[in-house]
Amino acid sequence: MKTTHVPMLLAAAAALALTACSKDAKAPEGQVVATVDGTDVTIHEVNAEIGGMGAQAQSAPRKLVESVALSRVIERKMLAAEARTKKLDQSPQFVLAKARADENLLVQALQADVAGKVQQTPREAAQKFISDNKIMFADRRIMTLDQIQFLRTPKSASLPLKDAKTMAEVERVLIQENIEYRRAPQQIDTLVIDPRLSQEFVKLAKGPNGEPFMYTDQPQGAPAPVVYVNVVSEMRIDPFLDEKAITYAQQVIQRQEVGKRLQAELTRLREANKAKIKYANGYDTPDKVAASLEKAGAAAPAGGAAKPAAPAAK
Repeated sequence: MKTTHVPMLLAAAAALALTACSKDAKAPEGQVVATVDGTDVTIHEVNAEIGGMGAQAQSAPRKLVESVALSRVIERKMLAAEARTKKLDQSPQFVLAKARADENLLVQALQADVAGKVQQTPREAAQKFISDNKIMFADRRIMTLDQIQFLRTPKSASLPLKDAKTMAEVERVLIQENIEYRRAPQQIDTLVIDPRLSQEFVKLAKGPNGEPFMYTDQPQGAPAPVVYVNVVSEMRIDPFLDEKAITYAQQVIQRQEVGKRLQAELTRLREANKAKIKYANGYDTPDKVAASLEKAGAAAPAGGAAKPAAPAAK
């Protein structure tokens, strides 16, 4: 007996039974591929749904994938209609979440608009970028770090870390000062980080027994800058060259240009709206709040002795 394997993606088509239209009803046409209680479902909605299916949709027949996507769109519209019937769209939680989602989508649209106006980087500019940033390409390094991370606070600015000669001594200081931290190995690729930082890493790297070196950065989403204390435990050269390097350099230059334009737009908007922003008592910009906390001598939250946090993700 032959066995037919049906992908899980396609099995979903059988899970949703759709009510057939009346023979007397006019069939949808043009870009409208279905209706749900009079509400149109367009081919654009179906294509957007397919776009979110990922690689699973590539191995199945196109018409079958379209039917699964259409079923999902119809099911979502039915469920949304039921939620509106129950007036769930009027709840404060929904209104807040919808406003946040709308704002995020508008920001993405603005970013895409800015990015769309950046011209493709010429090949010559990419070659010059490669020549000017050898640490990313011909001298690219892959480094393994023993790393400690902790949030920078007014208290951490005065930590006696200057005399710490080993990572164990750094940990000892953090524990004594009740600073929560995490310690875990990290891998750094100079292809993808700021060349200036890479140069510092290479200059400060002295092998497994080298003294720790420190830098500060603020990752996206972090409430405050993060302090990184590091020792390079391993380093190897892995050149990144030829056509793939030129293509990558073009992409980097374009991302940098997009970033510059977005930052310029944000700076312009901040200046234009400065007089329009009013803060309630106890609220202000992050820099002013940080300065106020430092002035008041605010410290890390009180509690027991600090202990290492969960290992950082690699």
